[in-house]
Amino acid sequence: MRSFLWCVVVSLGLCVAAPTASGIILFGLDNASNLTDPGNGVPFNAVAKLSNISGTGVTGSAIHLGNGYMLTAHHVAMQTHVSFDGTTFYLRDTGFTPQQVAPNVDLQVFRLSSVPPVSSVNLLTTSSETTGSATLVGWGVGRTPSTPVDSISVPWGDTSTILKRWGVNEPEAVVTVGYQSGSYQALETVLGSATGTPPGLGASEAAATVYDSGSALFQNIFGVWYLIGVTTAVQTNGTSNFGNDQTSAPKGDSNYFARVSAYDTQINAIIPEPSAVALFLLGTGAFFLKRRRDA
Repeated sequence: MRSFLWCVVVSLGLCVAAPTASGIILFGLDNASNLTDPGNGVPFNAVAKLSNISGTGVTGSAIHLGNGYMLTAHHVAMQTHVSFDGTTFYLRDTGFTPQQVAPNVDLQVFRLSSVPPVSSVNLLTTSSETTGSATLVGWGVGRTPSTPVDSISVPWGDTSTILKRWGVNEPEAVVTVGYQSGSYQALETVLGSATGTPPGLGASEAAATVYDSGSALFQNIFGVWYLIGVTTAVQTNGTSNFGNDQTSAPKGDSNYFARVSAYDTQINAIIPEPSAVALFLLGTGAFFLKRRRDA
């Protein structure tokens, strides 16, 4: 059973379990890759970084819910501004106190002082995530530039590698993650192939790193893109290890995402205009996740 050390990190965008959440590292691509909208409908422009007006002092990522309301990880320290493109900055509304979504849940909602001209997101409202590919979008450090692509062990870069990137991974299990005095429900992804060595999902397989807690995990379900997870934790601090998701070595690291379908009601209760957030209720016959490996 994997153990976790949880803490609130002010200077980092992730709690470290041995850490939290994600600047995206791509297994088979360098830091200059996957920097623009992939063009397949994923809400790429809805994901912002939390920073000061100069774009530095990044503390994490956040997702535009609609009408200027933003969702991020609770352990992420608030900053004065957000930017969706690294150039234009939007002021955080200091008259709105950031609200934790629920006790012991690593999610919080805050508000901007103006509504940005970017997409809102669809919140998944039923436990209908599939084990198919999902897309991560977030700001954070990339790989150490000297590390070759296709390396099984990838050290994280420094702040000069912070950029908005997208990549893919696959939800494999629903797990419980400890936080504060309790726990919350999370989706788990594993770096590497289900059977054998990486790349499990190809060159764009993605791992979370520092300065991107609060980033987005999107999945296309029946032709519609939904926010299914918010990045909150990673297994290893400082390095992402791609292996496999079986019990045999080399083991791939796990990444963790607060499960949106478990907390969508609480998220919308914080927002005065619930119609601003598009919701979709899947019918019966949902495909439930199941663990494909031992804990």
